[in-house]
Amino acid sequence: MSPPQAPRSTAAHPGLLLGSAGARITLNGREYINFAGSTYLALGNQQELRNAAQKALKAGAAFSCQLPSVYGVADPFIGELEKTAASYCGTEAAVYIASGYLIGAAALMSLDSQPSMLFIDEDAHFSLFDAARLTAFPLVRFNHCDPEALEKAIRKNLPPGERPVALTDGLFGTSGRIAPLAEYAAILNNWDGRLVVDEAHSFGVLGAHGRGAVEHHGAERSSALAATLSKAFCAQGAIVGCTQEAAERLRRLPPLRGANAGSPISAAVASASLCYMQAHPERRERLRQLTAYLRKRLRNIGIETGDSPAPIFAFHRGARQAMLTLQQQLFERGIYVLMSSYIGAGPDGVIRCAVFADHSEADLDTLTGELESLPASLAT
Repeated sequence: MSPPQAPRSTAAHPGLLLGSAGARITLNGREYINFAGSTYLALGNQQELRNAAQKALKAGAAFSCQLPSVYGVADPFIGELEKTAASYCGTEAAVYIASGYLIGAAALMSLDSQPSMLFIDEDAHFSLFDAARLTAFPLVRFNHCDPEALEKAIRKNLPPGERPVALTDGLFGTSGRIAPLAEYAAILNNWDGRLVVDEAHSFGVLGAHGRGAVEHHGAERSSALAATLSKAFCAQGAIVGCTQEAAERLRRLPPLRGANAGSPISAAVASASLCYMQAHPERRERLRQLTAYLRKRLRNIGIETGDSPAPIFAFHRGARQAMLTLQQQLFERGIYVLMSSYIGAGPDGVIRCAVFADHSEADLDTLTGELESLPASLAT
């Protein structure tokens, strides 16, 4: 997510932030209840992850791996992560990528056959637009989360006998809206098309096994699984879950062949994070319970945020200046929320709050209680 508008503060260093960005952060020596960020599973303080980093350091792991495995040099920590990721994703293989920004390009290249035209949600992440531009294929936008618009765009633009690929976020990080992937998949099947889904915000959060929006909608057969590790899993980098054939092909092609292979230490932490969630699915269930609890509490005070199982809540409270004032007032009361102007926020922006697995119901009650007590002039 984009950095928050810095709340007005008399502190000398308003950006001095400590903590793992879960339910609590320390800013300029003061503790805040935190609702900003994307570390939904709140694994940053788990000892298993810290132990993994320390073990990798003691084993002599490099800080970064200069040579991708395509050159015959395979890092053991990255190799172990790819095995763990394949197990977590339920795929034959997985490929580790140093940055989540590259997963769109990697997922496009992992497809078993090349498309002839790309169709992209107008509010998709920058990385998906950049990935599409790197290809030689025509790109057509369609209306946000609108299956009918996708179908119309395909019928209007796709040449006869050609294959479309639709690109979208699985879970939109600003609004918390889940893309209608099952409907997209049904439409694309009419043309033997495929989905490329950026699971940055949905990986670990949605689906019976935490595999993301594709699993949530049962659209696995039509999709390439491309997931970021730096959000819910509190790690770094990304993975593409795919077949062994696709993995071998992907390692020979950009963006992997021409890029740093990633950090073995980060890979060790990511592997520990995935293993932890496989062993502790109750943490994801706890997050879902807290999400439902906050949605109900917000609805009870007149703030409607839809009916999504995603732990992201976006809402308006008046015009932009009113929301900036609201952010500042909450900040002064020890509550840190995000005033977001990121993709999909609209011209005035939105108040964007995230729930983390280490929040308590009391934390959520504090947030909604303060929102309810604000002056009527700040209400919608």
